[in-house]
Amino acid sequence: MALVSSGSQLWFSNGPGLLVVDSLSLQAIRRLEPYKPPSSIVSIATSFCLWGEEAVWTLDDHTNTLLLFHAASYQLCATYYCGHMDPIRDVFPVQHPAGIAMAAADGVTTKNQETDAEGTHKGVTVIHSEGAGIQIIQHQDFLTDYCSLDPPELDSDYLLNCGGHVLLPANVGGSSRDQDQPRTTSTAETSLLLQAFTLLPVHGTLWIPRRGGDVMIINMQSHQNQLKGCVAAVLSPPGLSTLGTLEEAALVANNTIVCGFQKSSEWSLVVWRAWGCCELEVFYHSWEKLGHLEAGMRRRR
Repeated sequence: MALVSSGSQLWFSNGPGLLVVDSLSLQAIRRLEPYKPPSSIVSIATSFCLWGEEAVWTLDDHTNTLLLFHAASYQLCATYYCGHMDPIRDVFPVQHPAGIAMAAADGVTTKNQETDAEGTHKGVTVIHSEGAGIQIIQHQDFLTDYCSLDPPELDSDYLLNCGGHVLLPANVGGSSRDQDQPRTTSTAETSLLLQAFTLLPVHGTLWIPRRGGDVMIINMQSHQNQLKGCVAAVLSPPGLSTLGTLEEAALVANNTIVCGFQKSSEWSLVVWRAWGCCELEVFYHSWEKLGHLEAGMRRRR
């Protein structure tokens, strides 16, 4: 459940539906039916991400779908499927609620917009490593920007090499092994591990932990009064394959997220110190530009 409109309303899940109750009179105001049986809403979160106005996020346990509602009008503004193997840089459109003035839209400006107005990125990141030496990377626009809304065919290769801090795109092609019967089983298991189970608003972003142990981070980007949601990061702890299943996740401070993993009878805790949107943007600009430079060097060879 979640308190909405300065505590005047209480939104709580009722199977696949949402019941909105007046906090003072305890009378039902409205019932929404965003999902269909056998779905059940497992998490609700609020944020002020719709042109400065309050929004309500919901997540279900069957279709693994994230929905975004405009709190004042109860209108559905966005939908995103959370079960992608490689969701980094996924983008989904956010519709403006009908009949609602965009008074706050002019004040919503992201770092990307400010950069576009100037024409170029002025930021530079310096990366040093013993193997590669010093690399100077000028920030540019994201090299990838694509929309992926429909559930893809799942593949168990997602879990083979996920021990790094960030889940990078996996090479799932070129396999010659027999995938007839094992594929059905692995697909079901992988689907479970890609299931999101809670929503955690952190520093203007939305953190979405999944059973496999990774955490998607979604933020809003504004361009010419149009909003879009973007998967800004996908985080994965070191040694993920040894931790088991992610059972619980909670925000325990303003910038600290604790994840509880269970494997057999053993429990492990992973603590994330949250980055904001700016830090994530710098990191992924650098990562994508570095990948582009490395690909260019390989072609020249």
